Amino acid sequence: MIDKKNFSIIYMILEKDFVSEFRDKLNLMYFLILAPTISLILFIFNNSDDFLYLYFLSVLIVSLLTNQRISRQEISPNGDLILINIPIDLSIFCLSKILFAFILNIFINLIVFSTFFLISNGLFFDDLKNFTILSIFFSLGLSTILTMFSLMLERIKAEGQFMLIMIYPLIVPFLILAKNSLIEINYMDFMEFINSFSLQVLIAFDILLLAICPILFSYSVRR
Repeated sequence: MIDKKNFSIIYMILEKDFVSEFRDKLNLMYFLILAPTISLILFIFNNSDDFLYLYFLSVLIVSLLTNQRISRQEISPNGDLILINIPIDLSIFCLSKILFAFILNIFINLIVFSTFFLISNGLFFDDLKNFTILSIFFSLGLSTILTMFSLMLERIKAEGQFMLIMIYPLIVPFLILAKNSLIEINYMDFMEFINSFSLQVLIAFDILLLAICPILFSYSVRR
């Protein structure tokens, strides 16, 4: 349960992460350069006019490349997780890192969107509300899975591949559900899209990930 104390912990971790991330202006430039660069590379070499598909693919690739920064802030010079022995609920710590990753992903979405808006000379989708709702839940699921991977990979270096095998199957159904929703985004109005089976299952899967991943991380570290 997230009470007032846990909210304070989440806020402190978020504040620390943002101060650490953007203390050096080069980190901000890294995001500002990487996202449009990947978008332009995909646009030039993919030979596709489907800007919507390229948009989500760009967000996925940029998120994969930048997510290692989530755990890097918590690694000691010896290569161990710094917070492994702190007296707090590690599921709350993991939830804080997921929230941090989600906010960064929203920032990435905005940069990639701006890039494709300029490339396509305008909006590259038919319904802004459908696009926004799918972008939010795509970013949420992606942030949850990749943050879990990033933190867990640091933990399993000395404990084999068992935990990694448990996490990996989460990616495939998420990407399939996101692809199914992407197919429907331009063919339904907002209410139809909200009530569509694909989007509702994607939302339910995101909620399940958000509930399970912090608990799984806490268990793997404490054991």
